[in-house]
Amino acid sequence: SVVSLVSGWVCPSLCAHVQPDSSRLGTKSTVTPTLFHDTSILARPVVSSGDVVDESFPYSSDNNYGLFQKMTTTENVIDLQTHTDRKPPADTLTSLSEACKRLGVDAFDVYGDFEILDTKQSYIRQFEAEVATHFGKQDGVYCISGGMAQSIALLINNSRKNHRSSSRSSAVRVGDNSGEDKTMSAFACHPTSHLLLHENNAFSELLGMEAVVVGSDSCSTKGDEVNYDPQALKDNGCYGMEPIRLSHLKQLFSSSDDGSSSRIPPTYPNLKQVSSIDDISTLILELPHREVGGKLTPWEEVEEISRTCNERGIHFHCDGARIFEASAGYGHKSVKQTAQPFESIYVSFYKGLGAISGAMLLGDSEFCAEARVWLRRMGGNLYTVLPYAISSWDGFRKNCLIEEEVHINGEEVYDDSVAKSLKSKLVYDNGVFENRRKKLTRVLELMRADEKINSIVQFDPAVPETNIVHGYLRMSYDECMAALEKVELSTGIRVLNRVRSNNNGISRENSNCGDARNQHFGCRFEWTMGESNSLIEDGSFVRGWNKFAQLVSEGE
Repeated sequence: SVVSLVSGWVCPSLCAHVQPDSSRLGTKSTVTPTLFHDTSILARPVVSSGDVVDESFPYSSDNNYGLFQKMTTTENVIDLQTHTDRKPPADTLTSLSEACKRLGVDAFDVYGDFEILDTKQSYIRQFEAEVATHFGKQDGVYCISGGMAQSIALLINNSRKNHRSSSRSSAVRVGDNSGEDKTMSAFACHPTSHLLLHENNAFSELLGMEAVVVGSDSCSTKGDEVNYDPQALKDNGCYGMEPIRLSHLKQLFSSSDDGSSSRIPPTYPNLKQVSSIDDISTLILELPHREVGGKLTPWEEVEEISRTCNERGIHFHCDGARIFEASAGYGHKSVKQTAQPFESIYVSFYKGLGAISGAMLLGDSEFCAEARVWLRRMGGNLYTVLPYAISSWDGFRKNCLIEEEVHINGEEVYDDSVAKSLKSKLVYDNGVFENRRKKLTRVLELMRADEKINSIVQFDPAVPETNIVHGYLRMSYDECMAALEKVELSTGIRVLNRVRSNNNGISRENSNCGDARNQHFGCRFEWTMGESNSLIEDGSFVRGWNKFAQLVSEGE
């Protein structure tokens, strides 16, 4: 039989198709699957012919992109694209109970323990302190969503910028972006920033702020217009686009050196002209840049950008929704090194860590104290956040921390009774995410060696920089879906279950922003190597893709 690495019941034939992840072997502590990535449950019940599998757009849980065409299936399959196993609700709640016991949580927080600062009196303060310590920051604030977390960061940084600049007035009130006599409140970010593509311009509608778009040579000015179209990026992808580079920032910053703002593009969405670099309070750098295939700004450039921002009084903020993946991509030993250049960081717990939901803002103590106030103002401190916070904490520990060996007088301790009487030390380890990146790199190398596969797909980047890559297919959406269904029925391998059509039939050739390089693509997909699909043997990826390419080439 064949298996689907999604959810459901255990299939005994699994061992014929998967390889164990030995990244954590050799440690004294037992590594269990993440709370919602239970790899001991790797198959799901047979879906009857005609039943519909509800799969939302894979690029994230943000359904702004809409839904893909639903796929039908007649039996279980080896699922090459699904990276995360999600348990049924009842099993999820049981896992939460078990996690509470592991973490020693025996009382609910009340409104996020808003007024409690002592880590001994609040599990959530303990969780925040633990994450902050591993990131090398003074404090952290748990938030229920990343959108709320980054909005709070923008508000605080804008207020700080205004207060410390003698030439500026007090901060613009939230939601007030209409007054012509008011000081501009702006931040800078890449054209593919989540804030621009997937949050319905909340930064403008709710915060009264404007975005200065940087990071692509063709995102420039033409007279009074800005050559930037976010809808084109959502419709046709971002093939060939670079992440933010130091050169992009030098071009932006140079405008203030000669006293001219003419080279600063008009803001998005309201096409306002900033008077100087002083109008920009924050630079957001996403690590990795998800919409361009998990690409990373070169590390030496990140450090130089940080120094430049500091010199110019611009707050340097990290959109770290996938910072654990980025840290492994940079080859850093710990996420503390990755976090060092940034004043503030947003971290997501539900993506690579498998939590139900949840995020955290990290920064200095003053920043986090303000963030807690803004969290309450925005209605983000629910009566209790325990289900989300516990799943987040559990996912962080299981994916990112390992227990350091206990030693007494240089000797390892193997007696559990002795070890339990000592305080073991949890240390950060990038092994999980590094192994996923290596797996994806290895599989793509095997696929590139196959001429048939190479003829139908182009990966961007060609060599993965993290465990994420985007694929662009040289076929129409309908041809793709028809071939995928035949591959699944004939081989039991589901090559792709989530594919996005390019509205113009090619990747951004008709877009105003980016370099399409004359590549004709009819559809595209995102491929993340995660806890589920990383267990599939390498050969299954090649076999499935080879059959897919064969059917497309033959026009079947």
